[in-house]
Amino acid sequence: MNKTWLSVIGRAIDSEQGLFPLNQTWQAIHQEYNIGLTQAKKLLLTKQDKLELRELVKKITQIDLHEVSPGEFAGMQREQVLTLAINEKLAGQSVKKNRLAIKSLPGRALKLNSEHYRLPDNSHCDMALENIVNVKHQSIWIVENYRCFDQLGAINLDESAALSEPLVVFRGDHVYQADTVLSLIEKLQLPVWVMGDLDPKGMSIAQSYPNFAGLIAPDLPALEAYFNDPGKANHKLYEKQFAGCRKALSNTRIPIIQACWQLMKLHQAGIVQEHWLVGNTTLIMHAA
Repeated sequence: MNKTWLSVIGRAIDSEQGLFPLNQTWQAIHQEYNIGLTQAKKLLLTKQDKLELRELVKKITQIDLHEVSPGEFAGMQREQVLTLAINEKLAGQSVKKNRLAIKSLPGRALKLNSEHYRLPDNSHCDMALENIVNVKHQSIWIVENYRCFDQLGAINLDESAALSEPLVVFRGDHVYQADTVLSLIEKLQLPVWVMGDLDPKGMSIAQSYPNFAGLIAPDLPALEAYFNDPGKANHKLYEKQFAGCRKALSNTRIPIIQACWQLMKLHQAGIVQEHWLVGNTTLIMHAA
């Protein structure tokens, strides 16, 4: 019995009405448990039917719908749900909510909470935002794609890049949340550098970060070569993202964003950052 079924049943039990639209969820519940009576495109639930549904839910999940609403689980962690139900996956809070994937540059210490940590190659620290008290890094690097974040040691960085003493942060996906990265930026108030895809969406997101300091990318002649290479220039990315990002990028006053946007428009393409993992291209810091 999943969250949707519990919510539908819970609302029905709390309702004074007896007829409910026979939608896909109610059809599945009726077919599974044969409670209620179908009438055309409606499902009739008597008081006895509702009592049976309540007892059924309690038997299967240990949840008494007269004591707790399924909606209350939305704000709970998994261990909290277990005090009320046997299925911890009813919890609404993501397991990785408010957690970050962070690291230092290869060969350098992660300076966190007044301690220095040496991480193995191709690894990172998974940590809750609330547990980050202070850092001794001078900037934040946000890396868009996980592969580049994980394999940062395989990317050629200009020697000056290390001077920024960055805290390197994975931007986020369906596991790590981008909103948590924003909260970290606001908390630390450090210059923010972005290593991302050179496509309309990547540039639009980059310039939107508070304290945006610039991009980490190949120099402009190297970028021109990427855009001129049919094996690297991704036209589908540009076509998909152009309409949603055109206004923000056309109005930008940031020189490096303007330069990248001009290249994208000229070639009607984008470049994904995984290309930095192969070849000898060196990334430099393009100040905003």
